[in-house]
Amino acid sequence: MKIGARVIKTGIAIVLTLLIVDWLGFEPGLIAAIAAVFALQPNIHRSIKRFWEQVQGNLIGAIAAVSMLLLFGNSIVVIGLTTILVLALLQVFKLQAVSTLAVVTMIAILDAPTLANSESMGDFFITAGERIALVMTGVVSALIVNLVFLPPKYESRLYHNTFNVTGDIFKWIRLEINSVTDFTIVKKDIKSIQDRIVKLETMYLYYKEERNYLRKNNFSLARKKMLYGRLLASTNQAFALLRKLNRYQNDYNHLDEELQYRMKVEIDMLMSHHEQLFMKFNERVGPEDNYIYTTHSEEHFELTLIEMFTKLFNETKNNIDDNHYENIMSLMASIHEYRDVLQSLDRITTSYFKFHAKNHELKIDDETMDI
Repeated sequence: MKIGARVIKTGIAIVLTLLIVDWLGFEPGLIAAIAAVFALQPNIHRSIKRFWEQVQGNLIGAIAAVSMLLLFGNSIVVIGLTTILVLALLQVFKLQAVSTLAVVTMIAILDAPTLANSESMGDFFITAGERIALVMTGVVSALIVNLVFLPPKYESRLYHNTFNVTGDIFKWIRLEINSVTDFTIVKKDIKSIQDRIVKLETMYLYYKEERNYLRKNNFSLARKKMLYGRLLASTNQAFALLRKLNRYQNDYNHLDEELQYRMKVEIDMLMSHHEQLFMKFNERVGPEDNYIYTTHSEEHFELTLIEMFTKLFNETKNNIDDNHYENIMSLMASIHEYRDVLQSLDRITTSYFKFHAKNHELKIDDETMDI
């Protein structure tokens, strides 16, 4: 069982909210606790940005609730109609993201028995104000917890999770190019890897939203975001190659032995290059160290991969179905795209560690984790 930082922060936010509510003497604390749960965001930037939206949404919910209560009372039908009104107003003001909290505020006011029985307008507004304050206490507590407790370590998490996912992709690629896999088994694992990559992309989106509130660090942070974006792109391209190998497994297995061997060598060298780039990230390898692929991959072969393919195609095109070569050509295109992405990542990584990392190093902790 894994207990993530957000689970812990949710518990801390609820405790903090209930302590503040008890200190202020507001009731019921349950409303504030529910508001804190809904207000908690996955990163600091989103918490700050969403806070102002939550304030606006809560005001809309409160004003709508007070108005409907004064006009029609607090019956069940009125609560339903007010909910529709609040949601419609939130759509008009493009505040749908905070609709849950706005509805919580509205129900907290309409469902308060003391409001309907208030003898004076002063008592009425005091009670309504207390309900609004309960919700805002939860919102503020969630913001404080997100700012102070367990700030997310996106750089470390992105590196280790990307490394783990890419490692699993490499295992299947190596089995595929050696023709020792079963199509259906690989297909099941491909779906699992795809789900993990989607989670990685969500994590990167949260990291991309982060802001440096010291202007002098903005350029370095932008470079880091680009660096991690290219790292994720390289994993995506390795996954695309795995899918092509699995899809065209039969065509690859019936390929000419010499060309098949050449493709196997090419893919294996690309994966080794990719692994070395991960080592550059955590500074196990220096930024100036280049993998032999960039200068050595063609030296042991008389023809390039595409030249070998063209030669074989011309020799046997009348004997083999065209679909076979179209599928192999698609597979080779995926290899070429993978090479381009790795070369781009290599250039950006080398540039970053040469010119930016001295004062703004990547925050990668020594830990292993997975999504």
